[in-house]
Formats: sequence, C-alpha cells, structure tokens
Amino acid sequence: MIRLIGVLAQVDVDPNSDGMPGADLIQKLLNWSQMLALWGSLGALLIGAAMYGLAREGGSYGGASRGKALAMGGVVGAILAGVAPTAVNMLFEAAS
Repeated sequence: MIRLIGVLAQVDVDPNSDGMPGADLIQKLLNWSQMLALWGSLGALLIGAAMYGLAREGGSYGGASRGKALAMGGVVGAILAGVAPTAVNMLFEAAS
C-alpha cells in the first residue's frame, strides 16, 4: 500500500492547450459563453431595475420585490461571470 502511494504521489500535471485539436474552438466557445452570461446579467439588471421602479411607484410592492430580486440576480450573475476564470485558476494553483 505504501509503495502505491509513493508511485501516485509522483504525478505531475502541467495543463496547456499546445497541440490540442479543437483548443481554439473550445476557447472561443468559453469566451462566447462568458459574453452571453454578461449580456444576460445586464438584461436582468436593467429589466429588474425598471420593474422595481415602475412597480414601486405604482404601488405594487409584490412586483417591486420581484424587480429587486431580478436586478440583484443580474448583479450576482455579472460578478460570477467575471470572477469565474480567476476563481478556477486560483483554486487550481492552490490545489497544486
């Protein structure tokens, strides 16, 4: 058992996409997905803010609450879309 652990402990990984078929396509798809997430977050933020303002002024506090939740969802979505690549890289570096 100890010999097996010694063999497994010597694994080294250096992730890179050199020579990987389709690496450019995968990177482009990831870039597009992040852009779609940011566009969706912006849309949610703007629509939620409009719903909140109009519903609040119209006296519909239930609609204002939904608008506020939608706007906050857009904010959180934008934060997560922006932080995701950095978080993945930081977690990988911390684990290696």
